[in-house]
Formats: sequence, structure tokens, C-alpha cells
Amino acid sequence: MNEEISEPVTPPLFPLSLWKRFLYGAFVAIAPFVDFSFIKVLRPDWQSGIFSGYIALFLSTEASLFFFLLLAYSVICYILFLVDENHYGANFLTRLGIYTGVFLALQYTILAFLAFNTNIFSALVFILACISPFLLKGIYLWFIRRWSPMLFRNIVLGIGGVAFIVAGIVMRNILSPIFLLFVLVGATSPFWSFLISGQAALWLFQHHEGKYTLLHGLGGIAWVAAYIYAMRFNILRMYELYNALPVEQPNCYIATAAARGHPRVVRSQTVRLPNGNKMQVNQQLQRLKCVELALMVTAPKLHKLIRRIYDVIGKRLAANIQNPILADVAFLFLIPVEWISFFVLKLTIPNVQAISKKMYHP
Repeated sequence: MNEEISEPVTPPLFPLSLWKRFLYGAFVAIAPFVDFSFIKVLRPDWQSGIFSGYIALFLSTEASLFFFLLLAYSVICYILFLVDENHYGANFLTRLGIYTGVFLALQYTILAFLAFNTNIFSALVFILACISPFLLKGIYLWFIRRWSPMLFRNIVLGIGGVAFIVAGIVMRNILSPIFLLFVLVGATSPFWSFLISGQAALWLFQHHEGKYTLLHGLGGIAWVAAYIYAMRFNILRMYELYNALPVEQPNCYIATAAARGHPRVVRSQTVRLPNGNKMQVNQQLQRLKCVELALMVTAPKLHKLIRRIYDVIGKRLAANIQNPILADVAFLFLIPVEWISFFVLKLTIPNVQAISKKMYHP
């Protein structure tokens, strides 16, 4: 009687076409750089005690040295998996790298949300940016059942073009909408990395995970030790960066907070003050400070009254402007005040423009 020899079952190919593999691999490789570039715009300028400020410092490039190594390991493993899923998927270290990518992407998604979430509006913007591709796809499928795909494309391009031009005019810089779009992409890139790497991890778990061996256990222990060390380094470095910040916020509350918006929008630059501290300065802050000094000299009583009111209201408003997007909004609201007050001052002092440029510069 002949015994039947069972042949090992070959797992099916990972269900991605060649061009999708290329796009997914490129996205996973580029996403960390985009995300860390986005984090730079959320860094606090002083020790405000706001929780999102701590998170932004925790996610900064200066604090994430050892997490970079874990991210690089996960990216390399994911790209190898896309090249040959069955060959590299059978290797435990490759699978561990992909599982690492899923875990880190989830971690950075949560932390990016906490850094971005300073109020209900910013939280909703973050969530909407994450789910917008799903919504757009659903609207597209619903639309083409009734009309043509070309009509949908033309409508989307038309609305997008008008929104882009209007946003560029309002922000006085045609590149500002592109920069804000980049910020949203950076904020949500960990979420999309989580979905992409999670798809691969689920496939690996279904087709390549069998019984656990000593190698699995040793690899898991080594991974946990590396993660704990990276987390410890991040936390200690976060506190170092926070303690190096100025302890007090400058007294031009709202204008200073507005200057901390996205540099391409508010057109700010970092300057070092005579005391060694750094702060974000833009033309609006310089002009309004110049107007205040002129008012202090010409009408000291009026200035004292306005200053008392401003110290109460301005400080409270500025305390809530810890998100760059809100700072952009504050910058836009201050434009009429800036133009009108500075125009009146220029009628009296023709060279006030040159004087204002020296404000907050050593």
C-alpha cells in the first residue's frame, strides 16, 4: 500500500500589484521624515506647561535617536517583505521588524493626535484628515453610480482649485495652502503607515506564524529591552529640552503667540535675544510692538489703561493659542489691527518701517 506524502502548502502571494508595492514601500520609507518634519512646527517656545508641548518635545528628532533605529529596522524589513513575501516572510527577524513597524506606527499615531489636539477643533481636524480618503472614496462610488467619473474629477479639481486660490489670498501667500496640506499629511502619516504595515502583519500572522521557539522568545526579550531603553532615552531627553526653554512667555501675548504659527503662513523667523533665549518673530509682532512703544511715549495714561486690559485678556487668549493652526488664525485676525495702527503711525513717523525691523533683534 503506497503512503501518500503530503507536500507543504505554499502560502498565496501577498495581494498587492507591482505598482502598489512600490508606492507602499516608498510611503513607509518617507513617512517618518514627513512626520518628524511636521513635529517641528508644534514645538513650544517656552515652558507653558501645556501637555501637547511635552508630547511635541518627546517626538522631536533630538529625543528620538534610538527610536530612529527601530524605525529603520521596521522599514527595511517591510521593503524586503514586498520584494519577496514568502522568502523573507518565513524569516522571524523580518516578521519581527514588520510587527515593530505596526506597533511604532500606532504609538506615533496616538502621540501625534495628542500633540495636535489642543482643543476640540484641532482634534476634529486631525480625525477628519485621517478619514477624508475613505469619505472621498465613498462619495466617489456614490457619485459615479449616478453620473460619470470625469464629471466627479472636474468638480473635485474645480472646488480644490478655488479653495487653494482663496486660501492663498487670505493668507497672503500662495504657498501657504500647500504648507498647511503638508502639515496635515505629516500629522496623519503614522496612521496610514499603521494601516499599510498592519495589512502585511495580518497576512504574515495568518500564513507564517506557527509554533513558538526559543528564537522567538529571545528575539522578543531583546526587542522589549531595546524599546524600554529607547523610551527611557526619549523621556529624559524630553525633560532636558523642556528645561532649556524660557520660563516666561513674552508680554506681547497674542502677537507673540500668532508669530508661532507656521513660518510660511506668518512669515516668522527664529531670533536669539540678548539673554540667550530664542523666540519666533515676524513683521506683525515687530510692527505692533513699535505701535505700543509709540503709544507709551505719546499717550502714557491711555497706554497704561490699554495695557492693563490687555494683560488680563491677552494672556488668557494667548494661553489657548498653543497650536500652529490656531496661531495662523490669530495672525489673520490681527492683520487689520496691524495695518490700520501702523498706517496711522507712519503718517507721523515716515521711517517707522525701518525702525520696526529692529524690534526683537539684538
